[in-house]
Amino acid sequence: MAFLSDYWKIQIQDYRVNQLLDISKIKSAVGDADWKNGNFMAYLTMIVESYRDYAGSRNIELHFLPKGEVVMDFVPDYAAKVMNNLLSNAFKFTPEYGRVSVAAWREGERLHIEVADTGMGMDKETMKHVFEPFYQGESDVQNIGTGVGLALVRQIIKAVNGEITVESKVGKGSTFHIFVPIRNTIKSSDFNPQNSIMPLLPKEDTPLSDSEGDDSRCRLLVIEDNREIAAYIGAQFTDRYAVSYAANGKDGLEKALQLVPDLIITDLMMPGMDGLEVCRQVRGNDIINHIPIIVVTAKVTEEERIRGLEAGADAYLAKPFNADELRTRVERLLDRHRRLRDKFGNSTGTDKQPETQYTDVERRFLAKVSDIIYLQLNRGKEIEVSQIASALCMSDRQFYRKINAITDSTPTVYIQRVKIKKAKSLLDRDSQMSFGEIADRCGFNDYSNFVRTFKNAYGVTPTEYRRSNAGKV
Repeated sequence: MAFLSDYWKIQIQDYRVNQLLDISKIKSAVGDADWKNGNFMAYLTMIVESYRDYAGSRNIELHFLPKGEVVMDFVPDYAAKVMNNLLSNAFKFTPEYGRVSVAAWREGERLHIEVADTGMGMDKETMKHVFEPFYQGESDVQNIGTGVGLALVRQIIKAVNGEITVESKVGKGSTFHIFVPIRNTIKSSDFNPQNSIMPLLPKEDTPLSDSEGDDSRCRLLVIEDNREIAAYIGAQFTDRYAVSYAANGKDGLEKALQLVPDLIITDLMMPGMDGLEVCRQVRGNDIINHIPIIVVTAKVTEEERIRGLEAGADAYLAKPFNADELRTRVERLLDRHRRLRDKFGNSTGTDKQPETQYTDVERRFLAKVSDIIYLQLNRGKEIEVSQIASALCMSDRQFYRKINAITDSTPTVYIQRVKIKKAKSLLDRDSQMSFGEIADRCGFNDYSNFVRTFKNAYGVTPTEYRRSNAGKV
């Protein structure tokens, strides 16, 4: 799209982002629709002609046949959204030297609009679901997805009491038929059609940008080969979380290992590594096996659900899904970890720590960390985070993200907890061991720091703790 200026590229991108929101808002907006009266054919002509240069750049024939003048009431914004989405889809799936045709005519008291293309077409199963948000045929290797556009088109047509149908044949193309009632109840209009014409050109498949944010911020990873679906999912969370994207399972797994996100949302059907294999790979890796996973799929049968659970999925989300359902699923899974973090973070360090609330995977990981810390203490060595990460075959960042995700603590704080827990164990086992020796064995070079840390954890000094235990014997 080299013929577009930077300004128009920005405008088109903004239009797409706003369209993602329209699908959930269109019903409430119907009552405030800005109706105008005028020559609809003239307005339709301007919309179609705005695609003329793009059609030429793609070597695609663009035919337009308006049959007569039709003066009627219409909502310009609705008309633009409907035609832009249908034309954008037609050009997207029509190869070079193909043809896109638009025709419009009056049939009694109804307006009939026909948008046809000579693209790849759809099979019968895809046609059944073509107006559902984000439907994607599971056998379709060429990534023909409906996205949000056609669902928005249907909502608009229903809002003006119209009808829309589609006929299609694989390898031959598709034709959309629109019927809307012709009314003339608006007496005056200040409509200026020149102010509202902007083509919605097929998008360039540029990668989505990851959110910026440090490691302390909650991060979601979206693994989805359909860019529009990935953008829609990400748009629901960018105001609260950092969001990263991967366009296939292989890249998603690599990104998961690099970022150690707090939650993964993956599509089920993807070329190469599918969603279930992503689950298996995540659950089989000690670095990321604690991460909750939501699998998104067009169909959720009982058999698929069992396969997903066996692979390690925490939840399924069926297409088409709405934003509220998506956010609820994500928040419920994240909330489980938040509750555990709060309990752990509010714990005084006593044996009442909620270790039984952790999953088996999390307990095994924390046990490995504790064993490494104890080994270093027994050797009388200074404990460093990088040494523990290296012993676990992790980078410092991976170790930080995983410890933080499980315990809501930094590695340094967690190490301190393990050290002070060992000090308590030594006090319980040996009433004759000096406090200085206990502090030294637990890696505290500064005795006053040992006393202060112990009191913060257990509410009493080591001396008071030993005295109270002696009274119980």
